[in-house]
Amino acid sequence: MKITPTVEQIAAGVESWAHEAGWKTVGVRFADEYQRRGGGKLIPPATDEQGIQNAKQRVKRIFSLAGPRYLKMADELADVALSAIPKEKRLELEEPNSPELAAAKAMEAFSSAMSALTIRCPSATEKMVRALETLQALVPIVEQVVLM
Repeated sequence: MKITPTVEQIAAGVESWAHEAGWKTVGVRFADEYQRRGGGKLIPPATDEQGIQNAKQRVKRIFSLAGPRYLKMADELADVALSAIPKEKRLELEEPNSPELAAAKAMEAFSSAMSALTIRCPSATEKMVRALETLQALVPIVEQVVLM
């Protein structure tokens, strides 16, 4: 079931995405999506290095939610955020119990475990345990889908 995430949840998703991809990537994707939708004053176009830097700083400030002014801006950019954010992060926000998200997490954990095992990484055991946990979490979801 699809839910509408709060501004705070979207901000946490943006922060998580930035932690993985970097604020520069996040700023450019936001600026591109914002401009595609007609643009405005909230996020400048990321057409050159200065624009990229400004977009990065602007998105970072807005989604820090440091005060009512930024909270209002983040609320205005909620749809842009959900369009710009990668699909898996969007699913985590809008459909946290979806079978697709659970399957993606299980595949990601299994892939990580197999990679660690292949290169004989000391963390292979931990990663395999995590993969098994994600597979176990997938069982009730699969049962629900099969019974539908």
